[in-house]
Amino acid sequence: MVVGVIFVGASCSTAYRIKQADKKFAQGAYSTAIEKYRKLLPRLKREQQTAIHLQMAKGYFNLSNMRQAESYYERVLARYSGDTVLCLYLAQCKLANEKYADAVVQFDKYLEAFSDDKLAIAQRDYSVQMQQQPASQNATYIISNAKELNSSKDDFAPAYLADDHSVIAFTSVREAATGKKKNIITGEKNSDIFFVKQTSSGRWESAALLKGKKVNTKHDEGVCTFTHDFQTMYFTQCVNSGSDVGCHIYTATYDDEGQLWENVERVKLADTASNSVHPSLSNDELELYFSSNREGGLGGMDIWKVTRSNGNSDEWSQPVNLGPDINTEHDETFPYIHANGTLYFASDGHAGFGGLDIFKARSIEGGWEVVNMGFPINSSADDFAMIMETEQEAGYFSSRRLNARGGDDIYRFVRPDAKFMFVGKVKNYETSQPMADTRVSMISNTGESLQITSNDDGMFSIYLAPETDYIVYVRNENFFNQKTKFTTKNLEEITTLRNDFLMQEMDKIIELENIFYDFAKWDLRPESAETLDQLVEVLNDNPTISIQIVSHTDTRGDTAFNNHLSQQRAQSVVNYVVSKGIEANRLQAMGMGKSQPRIVTSKIAQQYKFLKEGDELNEEFIRQYVRNKSEEEIVDQLNRRTEFSVTSQNNE
Repeated sequence: MVVGVIFVGASCSTAYRIKQADKKFAQGAYSTAIEKYRKLLPRLKREQQTAIHLQMAKGYFNLSNMRQAESYYERVLARYSGDTVLCLYLAQCKLANEKYADAVVQFDKYLEAFSDDKLAIAQRDYSVQMQQQPASQNATYIISNAKELNSSKDDFAPAYLADDHSVIAFTSVREAATGKKKNIITGEKNSDIFFVKQTSSGRWESAALLKGKKVNTKHDEGVCTFTHDFQTMYFTQCVNSGSDVGCHIYTATYDDEGQLWENVERVKLADTASNSVHPSLSNDELELYFSSNREGGLGGMDIWKVTRSNGNSDEWSQPVNLGPDINTEHDETFPYIHANGTLYFASDGHAGFGGLDIFKARSIEGGWEVVNMGFPINSSADDFAMIMETEQEAGYFSSRRLNARGGDDIYRFVRPDAKFMFVGKVKNYETSQPMADTRVSMISNTGESLQITSNDDGMFSIYLAPETDYIVYVRNENFFNQKTKFTTKNLEEITTLRNDFLMQEMDKIIELENIFYDFAKWDLRPESAETLDQLVEVLNDNPTISIQIVSHTDTRGDTAFNNHLSQQRAQSVVNYVVSKGIEANRLQAMGMGKSQPRIVTSKIAQQYKFLKEGDELNEEFIRQYVRNKSEEEIVDQLNRRTEFSVTSQNNE
């Protein structure tokens, strides 16, 4: 097993730099350590590089950057394939990156040696399930990215700042955060607390910093909770320099006149040497839940609780660990206590789908009943920091899943009243291969916008509201957008609506089939309208593209006549499309006459046995290989064609 950095054969200078990088790693400054390791790699021999790769893999894993972690764990295992412990970490990376088949292989290698690891067994079983049937088929909630709250950086840990849920506070490391220094662990800016308001029309305004000099500082602030009147805030502050290094919980009170948060004071929770983070205040304000690594825990970060006699008291009881039903030897974080007494929290120690999962716990006699929130709340990535509305099963949570805008994003969830589902599969038109990471957007007649991405198998599914019309847009870079419409109106039974999408690449020349003209004429015949209407729809669905219509003739006849005929035929198509409302400046007509005979594709060769793939159907080919009038007519018909290609994309 690779156990650490190897110094053998390294110069004194290099060995010193390795020790410095290791020191940063030991301090938890993973981002800084990774950069130091990266600069050292060219100086080292292969065996030394492997040890550095392991440190980098661990660092990326701790930063939840599973794509990079996967890459470096694979490099290490390429040399130390028998290290079954590393197989577990690689399996968890594969799972987080939704490479389920590869994850199963690595879990199996690990479980051969550690067959009683219940967490690994559960994650393996989930990987198998996702291979066989996407978990979204059994989804209970509608999930959508809360894009108004999110930036290209980490945004997480929402908290309600109004009774009607129209104001939300959250934590972010976006560029507007206070201070210039970067976090020694992540390499990003230190986090601050932001808030966003919803207007009466339902539109979210731009996010802004909470005001207060001691609330948002050069240090890390975030993960907050509020009293019932929203006049007192409990929040976390982490200091990574000076004499007060560590993370602690503070309070601040709101000054209505100055519209700022002031009177910042640290909450007295005993054991000042430990870290205490992620406060959540009960509805009656008599219980404060938080996460801490203090002595007396079960391992890692545990969830604790303190109580007080009345809501105006600053005196909290001694912290009480919530016990083994809730806490494990791993990390339990981001507690949220709902008004009905249900506790929601994140854990990577209970059986789950990979990374942090969100669990809900109900107090029962003698302990807690803990349940995984399931898909789609939980994914194979980190999912955490859930909040729930009072009147309905809806709210927000944070996730690092693959379709996030930044690293961590905030997502909206709601449990639908009726079980209507829209499912489909996205495939490449040319190859019929499934297309992963294709964005499926749905807009309802009520104004709700839902987004999901296809998985590795090209599959997607999403729950729908009753009595609602939807428009679905399917988008993937460098492919033509597609659109369809459907409705759940008048549906009473549980119904699954299905639509598969064949995506065509924009850089291909696409034939317009079933375009007909009379002999030696360029007037479009009526049966051509269906195909041309589909072209109009493509142009409407892809409003940023311009195209060229190209018409070809067969090899018979005079060159000049064929050039003129094909130009007029192409112009006829352009005229038809313009008559349907498409701007003329998006279209060009080009007649190629007989100058570009058809090249036989594999599909054509399968259809016509006298042709083979790659044949050019020119006059010489006709003289040498065409044996009768019937075959000649087939060749002429193949040469007579109308095509289009994209000439430009204006994405501004």
